Amino acid sequence: MIRAVIFDFNGILADDDPIHMQALYRVAQEEGLTFTEDEYMEHYLPLNDQDCFRDLWRKNARNLSPNELQRLIGRKSDYYFSAIEQKNVLFDGAAGAVRAAANRGPVGIASGASIGEIKHILSAAGLLGCFVTIVAAEDVQRGKPDPEPFQLAFERLKQSCADLLPTECVAVEDSLGGIRSAHAAGIACLGVAHSYPRHRLVEAKPQWTIDSISDFEEWLKTV
Repeated sequence: MIRAVIFDFNGILADDDPIHMQALYRVAQEEGLTFTEDEYMEHYLPLNDQDCFRDLWRKNARNLSPNELQRLIGRKSDYYFSAIEQKNVLFDGAAGAVRAAANRGPVGIASGASIGEIKHILSAAGLLGCFVTIVAAEDVQRGKPDPEPFQLAFERLKQSCADLLPTECVAVEDSLGGIRSAHAAGIACLGVAHSYPRHRLVEAKPQWTIDSISDFEEWLKTV
C-alpha cells in the first residue's frame, strides 16, 4: 500500500515548464547562446537552473564562474516571476491531487525549482501546509536524474513517519530524467503524460502511467 507521495513540481503540479523554457532561452539569447525546443525537452527539462546553465555553457565551450552563474539564475528568476505574476499556474486537478495524497499520508516535493518559486505558487493556492517537506534546488548538490532529490525527500518524510519504507512511497513525475531519479533512489514512480506522451514515458519504465494529474485521485484509490 502506498503511504507517502513525493511530487515533482514543474510539469506535475505547476503548468510552468514553457515559462521556465522561455525564461532560460531569454537569458541564453542575451548571452549570445541558443537552444531548440527539442533540445530543451530532451535534455534541460528535468535539470535545475544551475545544471541548465552549466550544461549550456559547457556545450558552447564557454567558461562560467560561480558569481556569473548566480547572476544568470537571478535574471532567469526575475523573468519567471514576471511571467507568472497574478496567474494561477497550477494544473487542473493538482490541488485535489495534493489534498488526496495528504489524506493518505505524508507528502513531499522533490524538485529542481527554487524554494522561492515553489513556496510562492503553493502559498497562493493555499497548499503549502499540505507538505511535510520540500526539497528544492538549493537543498542538493546533484539534481535529477541523480537520485539525491528523492533520497533526501524520503529521509525527511521518515522523520514524520519513522516506519515508512521506500516500497510504501511513490514518486510522481513527468520527465524521463525524473523517473530515473526516483528509480535510482529505490522509489516506484507514477508517470504523468503532461510533458511527454505515454510512449515516451515508458522508456524510463514507470510502474504506472496516467494521462493527467487530474487522474491522480482515482489512481490513488487503486494502490
